[in-house]
Amino acid sequence: MIVIATDLATSSAGSSGREDGLFLRVIRKLLPAANPDFGDLYRQIRLWWVEVDADGVPQREVGFGLENQVLVVGPLEGNVGFWTDSDVVFSGPEYGNVDPNAFEAYWSRFVAAWYAARRENKGA
Repeated sequence: MIVIATDLATSSAGSSGREDGLFLRVIRKLLPAANPDFGDLYRQIRLWWVEVDADGVPQREVGFGLENQVLVVGPLEGNVGFWTDSDVVFSGPEYGNVDPNAFEAYWSRFVAAWYAARRENKGA
């Protein structure tokens, strides 16, 4: 697998409220049902790492916020993901390359913390 970095479909810190409003309306219309745990967080994503197959088709994704913290991953449980639920194919040199081991480390840490939090909430 190959991992690419992209800022496509992100909300830039300097965007106007009007652009952000349109972005949010589109996201809320299309994604909340497909991503019940993460749909509201997509507007905060500033960078995506996307694991793609040899044809450029998204397989898994990690979305980072302003402070480089992982806010979302996909697919995970009932969350199908942003890119993994799209028909986008990533090909060409315009995307940055990411170390697959770094992707796996961020992915694994997020998923482990997410499941731990769910276990805690069930026990509360």
